Amino acid sequence: MKPPPFSYAAPATVREATELLDRAGGRARVLAGGQSLIPMLRHRLLAPEALIDLRRIEGLRDICIDDARRLRLGAMVTHHALERWASDHGQDLLVDAAAHIGHRSVRTLGTVIGSLTHADPAAEWAAVALVLDGACQVAGPDGEREVGVEELFTGLHSTSLAGSEIITSLTLSLPPSRTGAAFSEVAPRPGDPAVAGAAAAVSLDGPRVESARVALIGLAATPCRAPSVEAALSGSEASVGIEAAAQAVENDIAPIGDIHGSEEYRRRVAPVVVARALRSALARAEGGRP
Repeated sequence: MKPPPFSYAAPATVREATELLDRAGGRARVLAGGQSLIPMLRHRLLAPEALIDLRRIEGLRDICIDDARRLRLGAMVTHHALERWASDHGQDLLVDAAAHIGHRSVRTLGTVIGSLTHADPAAEWAAVALVLDGACQVAGPDGEREVGVEELFTGLHSTSLAGSEIITSLTLSLPPSRTGAAFSEVAPRPGDPAVAGAAAAVSLDGPRVESARVALIGLAATPCRAPSVEAALSGSEASVGIEAAAQAVENDIAPIGDIHGSEEYRRRVAPVVVARALRSALARAEGGRP
């Protein structure tokens, strides 16, 4: 199918982009990689009056890290660019997650922040951002503000952003020493949307787990943390507590069945993906291989 008619603009600055969005009064969409937006236009699931393309704005393709191990990436950083950076810098969690995203063409064109903005409950980067204490830098007509990733998702394909706001960058706290992080998911086929997935970061204090962060995708209307799993694992003996902690995920999920997997199936595989992610994270925290 062909998309409905729309006007097109490619502003040179973030300010210009937000002003265009503001003037459109909620009837415009931002175009970054287009891997979610373009198919929705073609199927006429969306009918915006205008597209605001970010490709001409300088600095939005940057990836940088500061002395506090805070990774910052701009709104036009692609899945592939982050995957390549992560591989070069030994960031296993990011490499794990990127490998599950679509196919090579999708990873080459699609953007990390575009995925977050799309707010798909099965999006891999959402789980990663939740585990790594992600924060979005948001620009609008009235200035800039910061939105934690935990406050970003409000419902199925819905965020807390105003219609004239743009996420310009995402900041992630990379795991410190003695912390391992990993990602696991189940999908019908490679490249298909996740039926269930989990990202985990485990910090050790000797043989015990000092703290853990776990995030889930495909198991509720939005990506979410798993506080019951985190509480069950924290303070436990690392090699013993994983299976019991994984079973606690039942308290943290509210799966919705669809063509990719029923509610019952998602409940069955939830502890499986959590346990896999935790085991790999623990192995990395101990300095071994998952």
